[in-house]
Amino acid sequence: MKKEAKGVKVMIRFLAYMLLAAVAMGCSNLRYLGEDQELYTGSNIQIASDERIRERGLIEDQLQDVIYPQPNQTLLGLRPWLWFYNIAGEPTGRGIRYLLRERLGEPPVLFQEVDPLRTRRLMDNRLVNMGYFDSNVSWEVNRRNRKVQVDYLVSVQRPYRIRQLHPMQEESQIASHINESLERTILRENAPYRLETLRQERERIDQELKALGYFYFHPDVILFHADSTVGDRQVDLYPLIKPEMPVITTRQYRIGNVYLYADYLMDGMDTSLRSDTIELREGLYLFDTHGLYRHRVLEEAIVMQHGELYNQEDHNRTLNYLTTLGVFRFVNMRFIAVTQEDGEHRLDVRILLTPMDRKSISAEVRGVTKSTNFAGPGVLLAFTNRNFFGGAEDFRFNINASYETLMGQRDAPASSWELGGEAQLSYPRFVLPFGLRRPRRVLSPRTNISLGANYLNRTDALELTSFNFNYGYSWNRTVSLHHRLVPLVVNVFSLGAVHEGALGQMVDNIILRQALFEQFILGAEYSLIYNSQLRGTSARDYYYNLNLDSSGNLAWLASSLGAGNADEGFTLFNQSFAQFFKADIDVRHYRRLSGSTRLATRLILGAGFPYGNSGSLPYLKQFIIGGTNSIRAFHPRSLGPGAYAPPGEIAGRFNLLQAGEIILEANVEYRFDITTLFKGALFVDAGNVWRLREDENTPGGVFSFDTFLEQIAMGAGAGLRIDVNFFVLRFDFAFPLAVPYTDRPGFFEPVRPFRNMIFNLGIGYPF
Repeated sequence: MKKEAKGVKVMIRFLAYMLLAAVAMGCSNLRYLGEDQELYTGSNIQIASDERIRERGLIEDQLQDVIYPQPNQTLLGLRPWLWFYNIAGEPTGRGIRYLLRERLGEPPVLFQEVDPLRTRRLMDNRLVNMGYFDSNVSWEVNRRNRKVQVDYLVSVQRPYRIRQLHPMQEESQIASHINESLERTILRENAPYRLETLRQERERIDQELKALGYFYFHPDVILFHADSTVGDRQVDLYPLIKPEMPVITTRQYRIGNVYLYADYLMDGMDTSLRSDTIELREGLYLFDTHGLYRHRVLEEAIVMQHGELYNQEDHNRTLNYLTTLGVFRFVNMRFIAVTQEDGEHRLDVRILLTPMDRKSISAEVRGVTKSTNFAGPGVLLAFTNRNFFGGAEDFRFNINASYETLMGQRDAPASSWELGGEAQLSYPRFVLPFGLRRPRRVLSPRTNISLGANYLNRTDALELTSFNFNYGYSWNRTVSLHHRLVPLVVNVFSLGAVHEGALGQMVDNIILRQALFEQFILGAEYSLIYNSQLRGTSARDYYYNLNLDSSGNLAWLASSLGAGNADEGFTLFNQSFAQFFKADIDVRHYRRLSGSTRLATRLILGAGFPYGNSGSLPYLKQFIIGGTNSIRAFHPRSLGPGAYAPPGEIAGRFNLLQAGEIILEANVEYRFDITTLFKGALFVDAGNVWRLREDENTPGGVFSFDTFLEQIAMGAGAGLRIDVNFFVLRFDFAFPLAVPYTDRPGFFEPVRPFRNMIFNLGIGYPF
């Protein structure tokens, strides 16, 4: 009781100091203004209409975007960055004053910089673009104690809608192609009139015409005439081509000769001086003085074919293929229009490739942070050959070592050191059996082979040695859709010493050791990743990651044909092998609420099904929860399965049994900008893992539809991020809201942020 009373007093003092600081910030900012200056505090938009307007929020967001300037940033009603700017004064050098004023501070936004008339014109234009043709915008300036706010009153009526889209009336080849494209229009009858929708329709038509040889066509060539006199607040749309556009925009072009310069600028040599020509196929000519690359690799990269109509997709695929070979520093494509004697229009293509250095050796000393809350220094030594066999094969050999310590857990300190090596060979094509060839429409095909070994020693847990071999393929179907198929996965694990106290008496459980470690995995993996952000960010973005993993089928077939025994378990090369099927999916949604705020959500579902030889999933295939990128109010492996509570001597420490075959996790994070450098976040995390079957070692850990909701762990907190575009340093502070393994009545825990707060240090966003 005394400790809690003391904590309350400390909190009251802290809040009192914060209140005094707030008063100081609020009062002091105004006294730095000049005699005739007023501080601009922002604008308010009020929508008025005689009819019901369903999209008030959208209208407000659109109008807020045109308001300039934006007022000084606030935090909890205060303007701390303006305060830093004011108290710093004029810096005389690059000391503390300079840091406060130029780095942390923000100059005052004065009302003298605001032009309400200009803003009204921009609002009128934005409303017309949204179909509100007869709107009206007025404003009122409100002054109080040298602070000024501008209130805009926006009167709107029911928006105009599209009645009909008419075909082009002119008789020409391109008009015919445009009319064919209009059969797939996105401009629907009775849909709201939107300038943005018209822009998207022009871009759609442009994409279709680019596939028909119209190389010089551009979306701006098309105009839509809107006739709003048809009545009932409707418009008819008439597409037309700008009359002043050059004639080349309406011509179809075929691919002429393609000239490929594989060593452009390698010796400072201009393309006009080259004479060492090799014809790879009809219309495709190679210049490669140094003989750096096998001809087949470069020929397969050129998707454009001599004599075919220009197609932007083939253009982009060729550019993508050459770029992803990973052996060229620059890839430049130039098109030259040529008119043949018979009047046919063609495009000669010059592809200029500047090679990268073939071999490199690198050494990195870096800081390592993991989702398990371990952090520490690491070193990586790497050798790279980007053209190993002359076919743009990428060979890498890495040796890594690291030493890490467990962060934020004083009662149970732990450290870990790791040493490993890996050799990787990647072919820029599918290496397929039986003479099969890759599909033409596949992007960035790769055949990947890797062989590695790793040794891990955790002072509070165990020693583990592992070997792995993978043979698989990866490719893109589109820019945003990635596939990975590994038909051969071999993982061999060997458990060394189990440190005293890690598992208590269970270290002598031979069945447990064999189930978790002393078997090998011979199986296959498949992953599908869709990321809409790769197409360009928008108001809503999505990310999906589906993973399928299986083991034991081929090994079972090989052993069952030999001397395997179903009763005693099958072996291969006198070694027990794992049999399981595992699937999980990670779904994320990113929504932009305003210019500086975003809402990120994530849902993870997964299940693994051991069978045959395996009573449980192997150690590295089990689901775990908690940590920097998961439920941040709990340390990794301190949750689950279900309501299981580990014995007191290992509670809160690394526990091999706190994992499961089923996972359910959900995260919600509200992200906002504090400054251009500092970002903030408020988040809630929830989830748990469970066992498929009853296990005497983890009582209360089995999944049941009747009890799983009661066993959901939950945490909440706030975060600060330092975002410098290419690097994000993340500080998250979280405390538990619901703990599944306590017998406290009620679902939620008492909030004690200064007693059970967990600190998470991470690099990059959690999801």
